[in-house]
Amino acid sequence: MRQIRRIILSLYIISFSINNNAQENKNWSLSGYLSEMLSIIMIDPDSALLYENLLHNRLNFEWNPSKNWKLNIGMRNRLIAGNILQYSGYAESISFDKGWVDLSWNVFDEKNMLLSASFDRVFVTFEKDKWNVKLGRQRINWGQTLVWNPNDIFNTYSYFDFDYVERSGCDAVRGAYYHNATSSTELAVSVDYNNDVTAALLHRWNYKETDYQLIGGVLTGNDVLIGGACTGEIGGLNLRGEATYFQPVKNFTDTTGTIGISVGADYVFSNSLMLQSEVLYNNVSSVFKHIGVLGLYAAPLSAKYLSICDWTAFLQASYPVTSRFTGSLSGMYFININTFYVGVNGTFSLSDNWDLSAIVQYFVGNDNQLSSQTAMGFLRLKYSF
Repeated sequence: MRQIRRIILSLYIISFSINNNAQENKNWSLSGYLSEMLSIIMIDPDSALLYENLLHNRLNFEWNPSKNWKLNIGMRNRLIAGNILQYSGYAESISFDKGWVDLSWNVFDEKNMLLSASFDRVFVTFEKDKWNVKLGRQRINWGQTLVWNPNDIFNTYSYFDFDYVERSGCDAVRGAYYHNATSSTELAVSVDYNNDVTAALLHRWNYKETDYQLIGGVLTGNDVLIGGACTGEIGGLNLRGEATYFQPVKNFTDTTGTIGISVGADYVFSNSLMLQSEVLYNNVSSVFKHIGVLGLYAAPLSAKYLSICDWTAFLQASYPVTSRFTGSLSGMYFININTFYVGVNGTFSLSDNWDLSAIVQYFVGNDNQLSSQTAMGFLRLKYSF
């Protein structure tokens, strides 16, 4: 069924292109990047090292056939080599597509090499006056905090997945009406691979130089949700807050709901040093009693489950050491299970289009249910065009 949906969508895109090909004033652009990244992973000190070599290509195509219409297509291609492919379930996770239409697949999968292709953006936009309507695979970003986003119910992502800056998209229809420069109302409906529907209404406005928003809707047909967020600034200190409450539809009146609350602040000093902090409360301890940090490494299950314990704290410092080199040090503490994460990132700009990055991610767990130590090292060369 999902393969049929993929064919139908491909034919729709082709027909849309053919029907508009005769227009004289069409504009288009193509951008993207190509990166080469070597990864070394130690899951446990007593286990053998895993290694991966990733050749990653990103293509972003945009076409404006007329004043009111626009077509966007985004594709990522990954050639993976290394013994990490022998890790149970890894190849399957690469080709897994959460969307209603299956637009991800492994072109070939050998013992130590895999080629994967995925369309994570395929949407048409109609825009006129104060209206903006999008149909297709798109990113619906409703989050305002920087690490955990309880309001980001359509496209939950993982802070640790640094190599996927675009984040995943969802198959949805989204309509937005802009009342003025600081106020808008949005309605979005998305369907996933299980035919589960997520639908919500959002309203944004500004009051006394502070941005506010309220959301309400249904998550995957299982939970009724209500939430909100605000972003403001006091004396150069940027403050962000975000919260969502999820109540199961089944046994609605006698079931305790799940809540996610994220509060953060960041400040940039005169010497360009930036400090960022954030705290998350997410009452999920009983849900993830037998899972470790790495169980949510690639991506949280949903905006309902953003961590593996009730309280999590984050702190990061970044500083442009020179005009070409920027370094950052980050830490995360999973308070209830006494587990730590430390991240080190250094990026050197070789030229306008070339960047060289070195990243280290280190986890230490003191709970018997978690791996005692996990270390990951990455070296990436990236060309953007």
